[in-house]
Amino acid sequence: MSSPQPANSAVAAAADDWSVTSLLADHDRCYRAVLSRDRRFDGRIVLAVLSTGIYCRPSCPTAVRPKRANARFFATSAAAQRAGFRACKRCRPDAAPGSPEWELGDDLVNRAMRSIAAGEVDRFGVQGLADRLGVSARHLDRALQARVGASPVALARARRAHAARQLLEHTDLAMSSVAFAAGFGSVRQFNDTVREVYARTPSALRADRPVTAQRGTAADRAAAHIGSIVGFDGGHSGPAGSSAPVPVVLRLAVRAPFDAAEVLRFLAFRALPGVEVGRTESFSRTLSLPGGPAVITLRAGDAGDAMVVEVLATDLADLTAAVSVAERLCDATCDPLEVADLLEADELLAPSIAAHPGRRMPACADGFEALVRAVLGQQVAVRRGIRLAGQLVEAVGRVAPAWAPEGLTHLPLDPGDVAEADLSSLGMPAARRRALTSGAVAVADGSVSFDTHAGREATRESLLAVPGIGPWTADYVALRGLADPDAFPVGDVALQRGAANLGIDRDRTALLARSEAWRPWRAIAVAHLWAASQQRPTVESSIP
Repeated sequence: MSSPQPANSAVAAAADDWSVTSLLADHDRCYRAVLSRDRRFDGRIVLAVLSTGIYCRPSCPTAVRPKRANARFFATSAAAQRAGFRACKRCRPDAAPGSPEWELGDDLVNRAMRSIAAGEVDRFGVQGLADRLGVSARHLDRALQARVGASPVALARARRAHAARQLLEHTDLAMSSVAFAAGFGSVRQFNDTVREVYARTPSALRADRPVTAQRGTAADRAAAHIGSIVGFDGGHSGPAGSSAPVPVVLRLAVRAPFDAAEVLRFLAFRALPGVEVGRTESFSRTLSLPGGPAVITLRAGDAGDAMVVEVLATDLADLTAAVSVAERLCDATCDPLEVADLLEADELLAPSIAAHPGRRMPACADGFEALVRAVLGQQVAVRRGIRLAGQLVEAVGRVAPAWAPEGLTHLPLDPGDVAEADLSSLGMPAARRRALTSGAVAVADGSVSFDTHAGREATRESLLAVPGIGPWTADYVALRGLADPDAFPVGDVALQRGAANLGIDRDRTALLARSEAWRPWRAIAVAHLWAASQQRPTVESSIP
């Protein structure tokens, strides 16, 4: 048996080599990436060319490479836009997957970037976001300017511009509908931003969309057809239970390699009855968003290496929030090549990494759902835990709108409803019922927060303060509820079994020590260990 890889400064240095700060401090490395068209740099940095006034991905396929003297590098598209550059029409740098760095850390900038990506500036404004992060708006602006070269307003504006472009190119929604769905406060703001970022009007963007986008998928054509039937007006679809809202179909930005079929299987196996439905080629679930109920459906792209999301939303202003959930479910921010570089150094884990380089760790739609799954799954098999969760949904869940697809009968569990419910009918020990109630009360009263702006370590500590919640449960919630790339529930039976199947010492102390060398991407290692646990018939995992 191999000895654990040491957790030393070399591991940390390897991770730092890919940080935005490290990359921007080494323009020669960035320029070499441009010359080699290295896709690993896409989304981490942005190339801007002084002679053309355009910003691109480092891997832009254009035949001409810029002179070194004309190349400038930025941390984000927003920073390039702020400097006066417009997006390349060919490589579409604004559509590149975001830097996984924002998912790794837990400092102010990382939490702010995650919150802005989830649309919190649109919903609460910069001051509201700053209040939620516990800092002043001025301090938040300084921190983001220093790290990514753009303000919260500029970052949110870039996100809205990208969302608008997607909707213009892949749907036939009216311009006013596109504007509000993308998060703009007015049609005028939408027009001005699109013209400035893309040097074209919204009408020109739609007219110039690629032939494949004009033809659209079957789902795109269905969306246009349904829109004409129900007379969608760009806002709400009417009272809950009335005519179905217009489906909006978008392609998620993910880094290759990506195994969409495996993600769908993972989610389908753990589908929460009434709230989720997993089929061979798709996965659907209900959501409760600020504007009302919504449904998202994931399907593999044509080649199986991408994911397409269809959104049915009561209010199209919730589109960004719905897509953000879809990205969580797909672990879209993962960089599998960077992860493989680190994890393949472990000779016992390396064969699994080589065989499944695109493996991800799908998160739950929200943290409270992960907490429910963890508590109900304590010391029982996966299927038993899911059945208990389904009974809870049936007992206290709110009914889904009539337009929800078949099998989706309920909305996600609400912490307040669970906190007030009588759980005595659920077939589980009283101590576990008390833990579930205590957890629901803590989430409902704000003692435990799963919002994107909340610090992961602070959330874990607040969970451990809840009666009946131990390290095992808190670690699972960090993994699938907080989508922490470095979460490692060492007490999980399936994880230990998978380690043993790969020849790794399953003893908790030894396994935890070995996992230090897998940081900061231990969550992907968990995905490989869980998969390895199924290599031979054994007792199922105790966590759903």
